[in-house]
Amino acid sequence: MTRRFVAIVLVLAAWIGGTVAGSLGQVPAAASNPGILIGKAHADYTPSLTGSKPIVILAVGSGARPGEDLLHSLSDSLHLIFLNPDQHHATMVGIPRDSWVDIPGHGSNKINSALATGGPDLMVQTIESRFGVHIDYWAITTFWGFKAMIDKIGGLAVNVPFRMLDTYSGVDLQAGAQRLNGEQALAMARDRHSLLAGDFGRQEDGGRLILAALAQFQKEYDKDPSALLTWIGAGLSNMSTTLTVDQVLQLAYTVTAQPVKNVQNIVLPGSSASIGGLSAVALNTAAASAIFRDVTPDGIVSKKNAPPSPTANQPR
Repeated sequence: MTRRFVAIVLVLAAWIGGTVAGSLGQVPAAASNPGILIGKAHADYTPSLTGSKPIVILAVGSGARPGEDLLHSLSDSLHLIFLNPDQHHATMVGIPRDSWVDIPGHGSNKINSALATGGPDLMVQTIESRFGVHIDYWAITTFWGFKAMIDKIGGLAVNVPFRMLDTYSGVDLQAGAQRLNGEQALAMARDRHSLLAGDFGRQEDGGRLILAALAQFQKEYDKDPSALLTWIGAGLSNMSTTLTVDQVLQLAYTVTAQPVKNVQNIVLPGSSASIGGLSAVALNTAAASAIFRDVTPDGIVSKKNAPPSPTANQPR
């Protein structure tokens, strides 16, 4: 188990595959043109990573392009990840990026604009005030950071749940188990036009990729512990963080210790709406409140509060 402390914050620490790498040496404070950024949600608070209280990570996929400000860009994907170290359980709650919410000090808008308007601090504040949760860490991943990580580990083994063909994202995948390169995995993560559930389905597919990466890492590590070095290299040179080495290693161990079978993948339910002339998502407030009341104490959502899969009716 000692080697596990020298591990990665696997895809659970970013939108659908961004990795923070712990190393035997140091974690870089500021990689040039980083594809992955990690920070504390509250500078004066460090959560315990060994107790029964869940650790909450806000995983954000940035829509920024190379050269743009990663900390002030529209978010392309949002997941709240609740980790329960004591029970080795985790729940991923996908938040549709077009969800219409109050942004503190800035009126109402789509939730993905909070990052562009006020950086990670405002995004954290927006989500905490809207859903009544306390966020411990945030992780931001870029398109190029995601693709680079997937390619460096030799591709990602994914069970694609249905036929995916979308000229907007570039995805062209048949249903079934297959290994995707970085470009293919990114296209799968960004597809919403070929999905009946649109943005809700895209959030669920992002969770599927997170689970695929966690399963692949655990399988490769169990078979050959030296595979850890490959995964470390996939994230270390591509990451920037203000966390200490100890904090990154502890968080890495907490994440990678979660059995895949004990990780729930859900998406907040709602409906498409036109608000102020904008295409948006109106969340089901009652359902969302029930989910967060349920998941906050122990990181687990009971069956009665778990919403149905948004892609359940997607044809294969």
